[in-house]
Amino acid sequence: MPTRHVDRLSPRRRIPNGLDKVDSVLRSRLRTTLTSVGLLSAARSVRDSVRSVQHLADNAPFWFRGTPDGLPAPPVNLVRLTTGTFSLAWMFQSGALAASSIVTALAKNGVRLESLGRVLDFGCGCGRVVRHWARLDAEVHGCDYNPRPINWCRRRLTFARFATNGLHPPLPYASAQFDLVYALSVFTHLPEPLAFAWMREMQRVLKPDGLLLVTTHGEAYLDELTDDERRLFHQDRLVVRNPEAAGTNYCGVYCSQDYIRETLSDGFNLVDFIPRGAAGNPHQDLVLLRRARR
Repeated sequence: MPTRHVDRLSPRRRIPNGLDKVDSVLRSRLRTTLTSVGLLSAARSVRDSVRSVQHLADNAPFWFRGTPDGLPAPPVNLVRLTTGTFSLAWMFQSGALAASSIVTALAKNGVRLESLGRVLDFGCGCGRVVRHWARLDAEVHGCDYNPRPINWCRRRLTFARFATNGLHPPLPYASAQFDLVYALSVFTHLPEPLAFAWMREMQRVLKPDGLLLVTTHGEAYLDELTDDERRLFHQDRLVVRNPEAAGTNYCGVYCSQDYIRETLSDGFNLVDFIPRGAAGNPHQDLVLLRRARR
């Protein structure tokens, strides 16, 4: 399963209405130009170096005084992979918000997280959310297709079990193993064939009546879409940008509630849909599904 790179968690810079399309076009043209002259990778490296330095002062207190939960702070390059920023403060804040949104959505539907036996963070990165389950009386797992954050988690977040996987299924787990799988800002970067494949894999690894919690780009993002893309969205079809970059933030996926209900959730029962309910993943919708019995 892919790491949810770059934009998935960072505070979204909202562009004044009417300028978002211009901004998107300019950025797209700049990427195209840099790619054509072979400088895209170098430009991104320079940009990341500047941003890393900008966060030095903000990150220093966590290095010298410790983290809010007392667990190790990941290296900023792994924070960048997981959250889209070099900010440790945002990683801890967004992780706490995301963990709270999971607990709240479950409780709203009569499920106590503490009652679940096995939980999987699908696309866990460097443990932004997993670290909040350190005292949970459950078997906690995390997986990601990027081995770098997984190697760090294995060494430093020893209360949980971590594994790597590919961009395509399967996961390295037995069938019917988990009571809950959550995937925050993951399906937001998966084109339809890949999303369908992973939904089938979610069915496989979940126990009968097991729960799947995912987040999606919904109506909150309509202003960022072109007229043609909005038309597809309102036709309850999947809108996909840059499918060749599947699994990274450069591939953006947008869908309506009806698309989730009628297409994506095949094999599941829709338990709840909370517009913009994914706290810690700004503006994303939160979707709670239950594996249908065969």
